[in-house]
Amino acid sequence: MTTVDTRVASPSGPETSVLSTDQLIAWRWRALSQQLPESGFPAGSHAPALVYLWTTMVIALATVLGFAVSDREDVPAAVRESQQDLMRKVAHSLALSVTAADDAFDQTAAALLAGAPVAAATIAGLTGEEASWAGVAVIQPSTRKVIAASAEPIPLNLIPNGLLPVGDTPVMTVEGPAVIRAQILGEDRMLVGVQRLLMRSLRLNADAQQGLYVLTPNGQNYLVQGVDAIPAEHRGELLRDLPGLGSSRSETIRIKEWSGRALVVSAAPVAETGFVVASAVVAAVTAGPSLFTGLVLGLAVTLTAIAAYVLMRAFLVAPLQHLLYQAKLDASGALTRTRRILRTQEAYRVAQALAVASGHRIHGRRWRPTVRQGLTLAALVAVIGPALAVTVAVVTPSATLPVQLNRDEESRVEAISNTLGNALDSGLRTVARLAPAPSLGRSQLDEALAANHRLRGVYLVEPDGSVTASAGRESLRSRQALPGRSGVLLDPEVDRLPVVYAYQVRTDGRAVVAEYDIDYLLGLVRSSDGRAVVADPGLRTILDSEGYRAFQPLRDTTMRTVAATALPGVTNSRAQDLDGRPALVAGAAITHPTAAHLEWVVVTDRKADTLPLPSLIERRWALLMVAAVVAVLVVALIWQFFIFVRPLRRLADAADRIGAGDFDEPIIPQRHDDVGAIAMCLEICRQVRHTGSARFGGAVRLRGSAANFTAVLPRPRRAKRES
Repeated sequence: MTTVDTRVASPSGPETSVLSTDQLIAWRWRALSQQLPESGFPAGSHAPALVYLWTTMVIALATVLGFAVSDREDVPAAVRESQQDLMRKVAHSLALSVTAADDAFDQTAAALLAGAPVAAATIAGLTGEEASWAGVAVIQPSTRKVIAASAEPIPLNLIPNGLLPVGDTPVMTVEGPAVIRAQILGEDRMLVGVQRLLMRSLRLNADAQQGLYVLTPNGQNYLVQGVDAIPAEHRGELLRDLPGLGSSRSETIRIKEWSGRALVVSAAPVAETGFVVASAVVAAVTAGPSLFTGLVLGLAVTLTAIAAYVLMRAFLVAPLQHLLYQAKLDASGALTRTRRILRTQEAYRVAQALAVASGHRIHGRRWRPTVRQGLTLAALVAVIGPALAVTVAVVTPSATLPVQLNRDEESRVEAISNTLGNALDSGLRTVARLAPAPSLGRSQLDEALAANHRLRGVYLVEPDGSVTASAGRESLRSRQALPGRSGVLLDPEVDRLPVVYAYQVRTDGRAVVAEYDIDYLLGLVRSSDGRAVVADPGLRTILDSEGYRAFQPLRDTTMRTVAATALPGVTNSRAQDLDGRPALVAGAAITHPTAAHLEWVVVTDRKADTLPLPSLIERRWALLMVAAVVAVLVVALIWQFFIFVRPLRRLADAADRIGAGDFDEPIIPQRHDDVGAIAMCLEICRQVRHTGSARFGGAVRLRGSAANFTAVLPRPRRAKRES
């Protein structure tokens, strides 16, 4: 047993302590370990690889669970969501009609309260051909006696409990749903009207036995359009939860007698009226995303992640750990008879420097891969699993869009065309109402503009086209004479933006002109999901829900085809583009009498790859998993490269000098991790060659950066005391 004598000066004399070599090395090892930086998370070289492995496995597990939960037969979610959206829009349209009719009703009631004569002529304006009220009357609530009436009688017997409440009361007449509205005019006198709840004709799918119902708060229902797919004896049971609905919803109802089909019931409340509109569609049941596909993708990603993790450990983690262990042995003064030959270039160079500093040398000049090359190989292996997922996503057959989606899209595009037609007609009505005024000034123009938010300005125009009075923003219309007596026109002289205006020529030759607010019209177009375009007969873009320049050719080939088909007034749609890919494009002409001469057509384009169809869901989940796995891989590689690979390369460059026999330049430890600990041990070995074995076991302290040098300050001089 080798022993070592150590003497430490003490006041009482020399003190002798005898330690064996093994005890001394063990003591140095403990002292060194206490001074070296800890290699725990996230400083340890194993942290990036472990984070990559476990995060990737969690992503793969989540993907498999997603496929497992959705692996069931059901009506595609795209059909349910489309029906729910359609019912929401129909309910909103009905609510706007009821509100507009209520406003006109309340204005008449206010006029009667202000002293207008209680006569049929006063209330007849509410029941004209273009009015919403089927019948209006002034009655005595106590006796139900009619004082004045216009058009149809009011079905007061439908109001429950014999009361006549103020406001709207939803009822169900023989002809369908209706609203009875009442306003108090004075003591024992009320204005009462009945308004039919009219719904525009929708593009219903006859093959799916689609039917539209309106329900009252007390559970009464009425088929307003389509086919009654629900037997009369079961209708109350299937629709019993819909009266009083607070928000839109859609659900699938499975019928035992039906094979491969199910009933989709969607509903939405009509604002605060108490009515609910509902749609019933017989839809095909299809299989959801396949669990088998999810298992294959998850297993492929997991196996490749494990293989990549093994390569990361082999080329970075394991060499650093073995190198750190050997460096601590050398820095503690232990004798290593056989040194392990490391397989990576940087680790081998540092190990060679440690051996030279300890008086040995590792023999071998074979080519060794660098750590960067090893991590590149690990990255290539890691992307095999995601590449398989991308392949599955690409080779998945194109989704076949259900016919119901095309019918619903046709209904949406017709709704936009009707809304645009009504908006243009509203401007024409405004100028037609203003034109007969004998003295038309700025105040009347301001009132008309305030009452119609669809307009950007109202103007009084001379026969030569010059503006003499205006309200709102400055006119953009070119100065030219107006053709005919009235109408809605697009100014052909302005080519930087569409200038659309309505006009009415007065008896004195002057005209009232109202220019439409293009931003408002764009808002109507943007009410559709996806892209919506309004094009002229030349298929030039007039309005576009996305960014655009006016009067540019409509470039999308499928949209051009649909627009050309819709120009004659034929609403149509396509489920595929010209290349055979899934698409949902529909077109409808604006056929309102006010704007039909413009020959505008509305075309909508919904991205089919955003629809929740089973095959598209599989593709999106596969691509989402690929993106997540690749992102984690990139983060792990960047982490390894900047935190470990680059510092290890710098340390290897410094170690080459020691391997060549140059022990003069110090090794500067700058990191609090495995690479920094190896650098500290290598610096101890270098100092031992200069100073002796007293340097063993004492790590160099980290202070600031490598550029911060230690300076020896001179001893301050004491001032001499004056005697």
